[in-house]
Parts: sequence; C-alpha cells; structure tokens
Amino acid sequence: MSADYQPIDCNFYDELEAAATQRRRVDLQYFNDLRQLCLGSGVIETLFIRDKVEYMRLKSGEEIRLDHLIRIDDKQAPGYADYPDFSCAC
Repeated sequence: MSADYQPIDCNFYDELEAAATQRRRVDLQYFNDLRQLCLGSGVIETLFIRDKVEYMRLKSGEEIRLDHLIRIDDKQAPGYADYPDFSCAC
C-alpha cells in the first residue's frame, strides 16, 4: 500500500462527519499500516489532519487513515469500489 496519502471522496468524507456528529457506532473495514485487513466497530471521536494526511480517531483511541478505509457500515469507499465486502452477516 502506498505511503502517499490519496485524498478521499468529499461525499464519503461527509458520511464520516455525519457519523461523528451523531456519535453513532459504525462498522468498519480498513487496512492497517501493515496492509492487513481489519474489521471492527467504534464511535468516531474526531476527524483530523496530521502531516498532510487525514485520519479518524475512534473513542477507543485507535487512529485510522481515511484513505485506508474500505467501508463504513454499508457505504463502500469510492477508492475501493471493486473490493469485496468481508462483513459477517451472522
């Protein structure tokens, strides 16, 4: 995975902002810094920029680069439109 930040779609950013404002728990699929697929959930505490890279911080303290997000709830990130959904329908 490229270390260069790829800005995310503005509409997708709006989805993240809405979830943060509503303080609702979201299901997440994303790549960590080791390029491992991660599935989780949490409440978005804030969105912020560090060294020209956009991140989200969850209430748990975990930070996720926005260009590593694959999916939030049922919303696919535009940069990963062809990526399969690994959420569990259990």
